[in-house]
Amino acid sequence: MHNTDANLVDRFTLSASAILAIVFSLTFTYHSSAENAFSQSSVIVPPEGGVDVLSFGPEHSVEFEIRNVTGEAQWIKSEDTSFADVYCVETDTRFSDPENIGVNIPINGSVSKGDVVLLSFWMRRPGAGGQPNNAYLYVDSAIGETSYRYNLSAYREWTQHVRSFEANQDFDPAESCFRMQLGEAGTVVQIAGLRLVNYGNERDITTLPRSTIMYKGREEDAAWRKEALARIEQLRKGDLKITVVDAEDRPVSNAQVHVAMQQHAFGFGNAVNSEMLGADEIDFPINPKRNIVVTWEEAQKYREVVKKYFDRVTFEAELRPHVWKLLNTDEGSWKRKNRIFTENTIPWLIKNNITARGHYVAWAPMDFNSVEKEFVGNPEGHRAWLWEHMNDVLPATAGYVTEWDTINHIIGWGKHTYEIEYGGPEIYAEIMAEARRLAPHATHAINEGKVLPDGYKREPYKKIICFLNEQGQAPDIVGFMAHFGLTSLTPPEELLQVYDEFAEIAPRLQLSEFDVETGDDEQLQADYYRDVMIASFSHPNFVAIVQWGFWEKMHWKPAAALWREDWTIKPAGDAFVDLVANQWWTDEVTRTDNNGNSQLRGFLGDYQITVTNGEMIKTVDTTLTSDGTELRVQLAKPKTIVHVLSN
Repeated sequence: MHNTDANLVDRFTLSASAILAIVFSLTFTYHSSAENAFSQSSVIVPPEGGVDVLSFGPEHSVEFEIRNVTGEAQWIKSEDTSFADVYCVETDTRFSDPENIGVNIPINGSVSKGDVVLLSFWMRRPGAGGQPNNAYLYVDSAIGETSYRYNLSAYREWTQHVRSFEANQDFDPAESCFRMQLGEAGTVVQIAGLRLVNYGNERDITTLPRSTIMYKGREEDAAWRKEALARIEQLRKGDLKITVVDAEDRPVSNAQVHVAMQQHAFGFGNAVNSEMLGADEIDFPINPKRNIVVTWEEAQKYREVVKKYFDRVTFEAELRPHVWKLLNTDEGSWKRKNRIFTENTIPWLIKNNITARGHYVAWAPMDFNSVEKEFVGNPEGHRAWLWEHMNDVLPATAGYVTEWDTINHIIGWGKHTYEIEYGGPEIYAEIMAEARRLAPHATHAINEGKVLPDGYKREPYKKIICFLNEQGQAPDIVGFMAHFGLTSLTPPEELLQVYDEFAEIAPRLQLSEFDVETGDDEQLQADYYRDVMIASFSHPNFVAIVQWGFWEKMHWKPAAALWREDWTIKPAGDAFVDLVANQWWTDEVTRTDNNGNSQLRGFLGDYQITVTNGEMIKTVDTTLTSDGTELRVQLAKPKTIVHVLSN
């Protein structure tokens, strides 16, 4: 067992008379917004030939550790699973440091270096929202020696996790244990069916099962994907005709024409941190987030990715009302952040032709927002505060913010949304009108989650859009917070149906906060990420896909990142790069025919055209639109320079 200061930790050793009945024959099916939208494959039964080296049940020893929070753990009878008993951990804190809540189970069997061991268990967070929380699991061979670590996202529904590893040393029979750190996992976590099975050192680890999730439409030859790719060819491309002539307007044949795309017409963006883009080398190392330290070299990699793949960015925090207010104070650290933001970050974006999205002007669920929570029951005071903020931030950022999440979480949650506090949805139309008056050249969007994943806000979201349309304050863009997780991988065909429904009332749609989090199942993440990109890019009403992070070290959900902490790219990152910079990118070299013409079909966007004929070279810029673009390039012979020598 792992010793902890007795002043900080209360220990509870639990035992009872019944052995946990583990029934593996039941198949659990999870539901998103559509019945049987996707399911975990049949329950995985550890194959024969192994020896259980851990005992998990009411009659066996389980050590519960807790510090800095209040909580308890106990075995409870299961009412909705095949398990007779479930180990339940409850705390008064939704989110704390992982190590504040621990569960330790001794390993009572033999494990030697090189042995192949399978881990299988079920976990859920009953009553939780759709947002997953992190749990951290360790198989320790001795105190301070971890042989295997598994990080996962714990969801509302029961989910089976099955992984295998090779022991990196002999396990100490007196100290080896299985540990769970649950401080981030939420107020209620339940675990069942935990097994640790040793198959010895002659077992091929690749022959052992591994849990994954299947979603409808993942198949390699899925019909919906073929249809979507065909639509992309029609919707996202245009005809480019280039005619090359000489100085006398005569056609130039066999001239080389290099058509090099510079930027997509469709928007690809990401959420960023201002310091990561703008801090000077002398400022490093920096702490852009709590407990996160970033070096100058890491920041350079970060900037390279932003510059190479994105044409717009959303600031995670800098333009939120409470942060904006702090940035404009004389307090030392905030004054420094403001200097970096205004003097470095914004000029860097402008220099690299990257636009800024403002996140956000208004946030409807007042229960969650500490700044606005104080105005609950006081709509007049809240209106005065919000109008003052809009009159401050919108004119001040007009020079660089081209799009605002003007009303974020417009449906919201809790007992005190704007609509409830103000007695009706009219407040939303008033906010849109005032924001448009103060920032007339910006695009004004609304944004909401649980519309694509989970789906329970679809109808309320449509209702508020229709209301704004009727009030003459239709949103310029309707945004979807597309935070997908293991139990909310909405089938792509269903996404396309939802897009069609919203397109009837909103002509311009976008993914405004896109990420896919599937624990350590990187191939599942890559496949679903690819399919959401294809489905969205193929829809005629979509104008942009904005992600919510890309680097593991700075991502709010590290497992959802595209690049790992060491900057190696994940399969999902490969999928993103392949789509945006390869399949959906045009860079071709052609030659003119006898009439001086060169034609091709390319993706819509900005281009640089370079024509070469012998010593004559000419480069011009153009934009390819859906109506097609015709370009005439006239080549002139290089001027002859005559040097006159004088006596």
